Amino acid sequence: MKNLRNLKILVVDDHPIVREGLRTFLSLLPEVLTVWEAENGDEALSIVSNHNDIDIIFMDLVLQGDLSGVHVISHLQKTHPDIPVIVLTSYQNSERIQTAMNAGAKAYLDKSIDPNHLMDAIQAVLQGDKFSALATPAESSQRGFLDPSWVSVTPREYEVLQALSQGMSNKEIASHLGITEKTVKVHLSHIFAKLNVYDRTQALIAALRSGLLNPS
Repeated sequence: MKNLRNLKILVVDDHPIVREGLRTFLSLLPEVLTVWEAENGDEALSIVSNHNDIDIIFMDLVLQGDLSGVHVISHLQKTHPDIPVIVLTSYQNSERIQTAMNAGAKAYLDKSIDPNHLMDAIQAVLQGDKFSALATPAESSQRGFLDPSWVSVTPREYEVLQALSQGMSNKEIASHLGITEKTVKVHLSHIFAKLNVYDRTQALIAALRSGLLNPS
């Protein structure tokens, strides 16, 4: 696992305002040392080639030029598989998510995400986990639960949800999965955020309604 200090990050997006906003926010984080910017795929690959110490890449899927975000991710997976790519885009359908993840992306975030959650995604991918946080559609937000097609949890989070549905306490979940209670709490916090809920009971109800869990 990489050290969560002095991080060097590349932001790839063809919108200058998005790049500037993301660079400004990331530069204020104490864990971040350097932020590079690229406006297209060719520039991104050139920066990666010239700087072999990049820790994280934030990648938009739609870029100007011949290379899409997915093409860049696929290329990086072959040449620099040790650099985790976090997709940051406004496109939120399951097919795009799966395509990006299959290409090698480690996280998939919507551009409307709370900036404070960016560090959660960075920490997750540096630990070797996958991470997804998508915006909630207005109609789903009004009823308090997510639509199934907008929910994406990691395999470990799914295991935690399953254990939760069996009535296990945090301590029991930790023992069952061979992880610490602190890690269980981290997974639960991510699950709560993705399901737009605030406690274990609401999480179970939301997971059942969204189709993440099947009624026993």
